[in-house]
Amino acid sequence: MPERYYRELLRYFTRSAGDGDVAADVVQEAYTRIYTLERTGGTLLNPRALLYHVGRNIVATAATRKAAERRMLDTLGMVSADTAPSVERHAIARQQLELLLRRLSVMPRKRREAFILVRIHGYAYREAGEHMSLSVEAIERHVMRAILDCAGLAASR
Repeated sequence: MPERYYRELLRYFTRSAGDGDVAADVVQEAYTRIYTLERTGGTLLNPRALLYHVGRNIVATAATRKAAERRMLDTLGMVSADTAPSVERHAIARQQLELLLRRLSVMPRKRREAFILVRIHGYAYREAGEHMSLSVEAIERHVMRAILDCAGLAASR
């Protein structure tokens, strides 16, 4: 595949991300994914367009992940919206996030799924109920129990 698109992609993603290091990582990951596709026998009709498309998907996925992480931290009450966390506060938040993930991993599947849909992804109780084919009341119970589990106020099963 022609590497001639590298500088062009780097300029594009530097402008969109505002950070040359982030842009270089995005372009590198896009090329890695395209090379992997080629090695597995995929045919590239327009590698330039595919590189841009893959790069934009990488940026979108990273933004989604960062937003989800922020909502998780906000759910824990560790970070207020109007202040930037100090290094120590950030480390504490990371520890709390790891604890949350451990507690989520031992929750019953429906409880965990309801909690993630409502508290992390921002679904309304009704939307989560439709997604999981459960009543709004069942979603409310699952979320409340999950909150108690996360707070360490109820034994996780």
